[in-house]
Amino acid sequence: MTLHLSRTTKVLFGKTYFLSGILASALFIFCQTPAQADEKPILLDSVLAVVNHHVITKSQIDRSLAPTFKKLHAQYRGSAYRELVTSLEYKLMMKKINEQLEMEEADRTGLTLSDEELDRTIDSIMQKNNFTARWQLKQALSEQGMNYHQYREQLRKQMTILKLINTEVRSTVVISQDEVRQYYLDHREQFRLPPHVTLADIFLKLPPDATPAQIAAVREKGNHILRQISRKDDFAILAGSESEGPNSDNGGNLGDLTKDQLLPELIGPAFSVPVGGTSGLIQTDRGFYIIKVLKRESHPYKRFRDLKARIQDDLSKKTTRKRLLTWLEQLRGKSYVVIYMTPPPDEKT
Repeated sequence: MTLHLSRTTKVLFGKTYFLSGILASALFIFCQTPAQADEKPILLDSVLAVVNHHVITKSQIDRSLAPTFKKLHAQYRGSAYRELVTSLEYKLMMKKINEQLEMEEADRTGLTLSDEELDRTIDSIMQKNNFTARWQLKQALSEQGMNYHQYREQLRKQMTILKLINTEVRSTVVISQDEVRQYYLDHREQFRLPPHVTLADIFLKLPPDATPAQIAAVREKGNHILRQISRKDDFAILAGSESEGPNSDNGGNLGDLTKDQLLPELIGPAFSVPVGGTSGLIQTDRGFYIIKVLKRESHPYKRFRDLKARIQDDLSKKTTRKRLLTWLEQLRGKSYVVIYMTPPPDEKT
């Protein structure tokens, strides 16, 4: 077995190099027996990246992505399929580069994960999946093409990296209350609520398939109530005695409503009648309404106290992501990293 490396490849310590043309300048692994010396070598594998003393090969990447490739192949063909495959291969390769750097950093700092920690996590995963015995987990893993030992080692790696990131990155992120409040003030438009109004109503029901005479009778009753309101009779008392709506016992109070919660015929009066004022008689298919506007807010915002925890969490995540990228760049700067795979168009900056 012979390793062939392009003579034009140059790598310097502490830098990451992208060497264009995976078929032109990658590291290839060929197989050739003595009897085949005069025949063209068979390409068995190619190296996509080198991280210090560790090699990432195309076969490793493709094995991990095999189930995904199978699904994609059922939906895509030709160049569209090849572009998706290349993009996924590149993303996974970059992820594995980061993982290798992180695992080496964990080893350098002496950070380890005990078997007890790993077992507790596996027990928690089993509980969430309603597994009561290890054999159930092993069976589920087998159905996904993975054995229990592989799963433990993969989980150990993930937990070790998480532990490292918590120590090296997340522990340095502190978001002050002043930062949280300033973010709320600077992005207040994001927290705007739709206009809403607090109403009370008096509802007079129309019978099914009401005749003109029946409609006229209900309208006359409504006009009589309006005359009482104009004489300053109490709206809540009138709602309790005259309304046929479900909220009559509560003075007709409908609560806080937005436009999409109102009948189309009620939207105009609800947002145009002055606060404290009463509408005229409003006819709908259901019956006649008289509404009173108790309160209205045209430009309301969610309260800071209700958003504070969410904003702090969002800021913490954003800051952690930025510091994680910086930290990974620092790890690369201290390492020997060479990438032979050409970045696909969607990854180029």
